[in-house]
Amino acid sequence: MIRLFVFSLLAIVVALWFTLYLGFPGDPGYMLIAFGSYTFETSLFALLVAVIVLYLLARLLLLLLDWINPMRLLAAGKQISHRRRTRSNSIEGLLYFTRGSWQSSLNLLKRGMNEKDATVINYLAAAFAAHEVGDKEGGMQFLDTAETKFPTARSTINSLRAQLLFKSGQLEQCLAVLEQTKKNSLNDPTLMTLLKDVYVKLEDWPQLEELLPALEKNKIVDKAEARQIHKRVFMVNLYKLQAAAKSEDEEGLVKLRKTWKKAPQPYKEDAKVVKHYVDLLLKLGDQEEAAKAIEYALGKTWHVELVQRYGAQEIGDSARQLLVAENWLQSRPSDADLLLSLGRISMRNQLWGKAREYYETSLKISPSAEAYGELGRLLKHLGETEAGESYLKNYDELVGTQLSNLPMPEPDKITH
Repeated sequence: MIRLFVFSLLAIVVALWFTLYLGFPGDPGYMLIAFGSYTFETSLFALLVAVIVLYLLARLLLLLLDWINPMRLLAAGKQISHRRRTRSNSIEGLLYFTRGSWQSSLNLLKRGMNEKDATVINYLAAAFAAHEVGDKEGGMQFLDTAETKFPTARSTINSLRAQLLFKSGQLEQCLAVLEQTKKNSLNDPTLMTLLKDVYVKLEDWPQLEELLPALEKNKIVDKAEARQIHKRVFMVNLYKLQAAAKSEDEEGLVKLRKTWKKAPQPYKEDAKVVKHYVDLLLKLGDQEEAAKAIEYALGKTWHVELVQRYGAQEIGDSARQLLVAENWLQSRPSDADLLLSLGRISMRNQLWGKAREYYETSLKISPSAEAYGELGRLLKHLGETEAGESYLKNYDELVGTQLSNLPMPEPDKITH
């Protein structure tokens, strides 16, 4: 088209130049054509210009026909229609996918796979949809096929494979896929998040502890979650030391104490961690150290759970416990949980009257099932059966927790 335009322009310029150069001769020639009653007359110069223009128009028309080529347009139309049909299956399948219509999505995506230009998206979406409709094996087959046809997308395919295995509860298989995939995608956020979740589910704390720096560096976990993981790892390490101490006797217990001594300060004030450490010590028979751990924590931060734990079970010297707890009471005279624990500690010291006072005061401040139960059984053993039954009825109605294993007074040996 451009060449034709240039040629035409050049021809017109040459014709004008030639005409001007000759200076419009006085006799440009004459032509007369007669046909029946029709005549046509013109000069030879005008005829020459008309022939040139007609020739150029004819060439232009031929070039346009050759460029348009109806057969080529027909073939292109068929190809476009073919592509539209394929794209329609995939797009419709993905639209159903986003709406959560898994079966419809799966059917359309499978039809789209039969087309030549099907992409890895068809297989990934079909695998997920198949998993959602319960065909877990079929979902994995889609991923296997995708890995064969699209090897460059292997990391993405395996990422989805791991997610589907995790959703199915196949944690060991999921971990195997993740361990293989992370070699090439070490800092992938989705991969690292899933790896963290698998370690938590498997309670593989050493591996999680090893992964934690990378999780923090890539901001997969925030500071609060990182602290929780560190704390859980520490508690597991304490448990391992306690388990080892069973066979190592005193040496193992010393290791457990040293680890606690080196623990971060927040752990020594955390109710959950302290209770865990106390339980481990009590299993090893170290009541004195258990009592000190609770007393230290409560001296820093007051925790209801630790106050209850202090009175619920005999920990070390009961007389000493009573003195420590009564010292706390001076600054917390209206603490119902502390009064309940004091009642229990008093009973371990066989101070039945003092125990009764503490229970009654606790109930006045904040009635609880445990206080009703403890006071009720104490009164029954003191011979006040009717009053005891009344308190025990309240205990049953509140469905309290199991009462502590405490010594009870004998009617003929009562000490106040």
